[in-house]
Amino acid sequence: MPSPAPATAPPAFFGWRVTAAAFVAQLVANAAGLASAGVFVTTLEREFETTTAVISAGPTLCILLMALVSPFLGRWLDAGPQKLIMMGGVALLGAGLWIASHATTLPALALGICLFAALGIAAFGPMPSIALVSRWFVRRRGLAVGVAVAGATLASAVGPPLAALAIDALGWRTALRAMALAALALALPAFALLVVKSPEEVGQHADGDAHAPPEADVPAEGSVAGHVLRRLDFYLIALGLGLVFASPLVSTMHLPPFAEKELGIASTELGGVFAAFAAGSLVGKLAFGALASAVAPRVALWANAALLAAGWALLATRPSLEVLVAAGALFGLGIGAAAPLQAVLIGACFGRRAFAEVMGLAGLVALPIIAPATWLAGVLRDAAGSYSPVFAAELAALAVAALMFAFLRVPQGAAKGAGALADAPTAPVGPREA
Repeated sequence: MPSPAPATAPPAFFGWRVTAAAFVAQLVANAAGLASAGVFVTTLEREFETTTAVISAGPTLCILLMALVSPFLGRWLDAGPQKLIMMGGVALLGAGLWIASHATTLPALALGICLFAALGIAAFGPMPSIALVSRWFVRRRGLAVGVAVAGATLASAVGPPLAALAIDALGWRTALRAMALAALALALPAFALLVVKSPEEVGQHADGDAHAPPEADVPAEGSVAGHVLRRLDFYLIALGLGLVFASPLVSTMHLPPFAEKELGIASTELGGVFAAFAAGSLVGKLAFGALASAVAPRVALWANAALLAAGWALLATRPSLEVLVAAGALFGLGIGAAAPLQAVLIGACFGRRAFAEVMGLAGLVALPIIAPATWLAGVLRDAAGSYSPVFAAELAALAVAALMFAFLRVPQGAAKGAGALADAPTAPVGPREA
């Protein structure tokens, strides 16, 4: 009698390799984008003989464009070939930085950065990479997203000091070209080899489980937007976290010029601040991601807002370099918690099927908060001659976010099925409509 064929071992779970690709996406998007933007501000002011407010409008325009396209891009990512979309996005980023490096006027600079580079980052950066990871994980979604967005942490640590050194040694134009080449060299191979849109495409299930896990989902019938935009929890998540996300955008953009103009500390001396920001962000991402199944959403979100508020309070004291380092650590902890919490909350309330579109819609709803944040900070600074009004405005915005989080309830049944955050047993099981 022939002996039975040996059992074939199941293929290794591919989700962590996909997470590695998302890590690279976050690293490249942030190092070539907002994480390094602040160290270019003073140089570009001198080059184009303009003001802080005008240069600060650049990130505002980028965020505006990215938010406007995000719902359509999210739908495309949910339905289309995500690997090709992300690879095309990196090519657009490289082209945009190269165009900007040859700019002799502000409109030409804006064309490269605010159109090509911003659209490129939108196609492969924060939203696509988080949506990608969130399709591969349910029970461990918070941890996996925390690992992926740690790429942005590394970008915050290495991007600004490397960009500052490149500007000093090579000039800002050559620095932009070097960033373009580095982005292409890092991201294109990673995306080509590691991006797989969903576990179902390779015969696997989320978290590597033998069966598909139960989770919340948007109804199959009707439009995703029509369902989502009637839900109160969607607006509390989108607007509350919009206020939270605006805080590190402003701090990243304006901390270097604040240090230079008001404290007499050059950008090249801020390596310790950037390192503290990165270390705090890494701790926040991994800690909040790993504990996402055990911490009530409101408590976690209040802690998130409190950490950021403490950072702004320190800046208001006109600190020494050592205190700036402490403020950087607090900003890092606060923003580190936000991305895993956002992913877990969206997944718990809306599921995996339309995750990218829901995330894109959230970005669009938060647009009036996030898009003008860096520009308004520049306007306030120019009008007052100091950053004190900016610090006060950020503290007020975080207080509003904390108030909004007080009304947030996660559907308990969906949260348990997703291994995600759940409120107290008294929280309603079904979605609440606005």
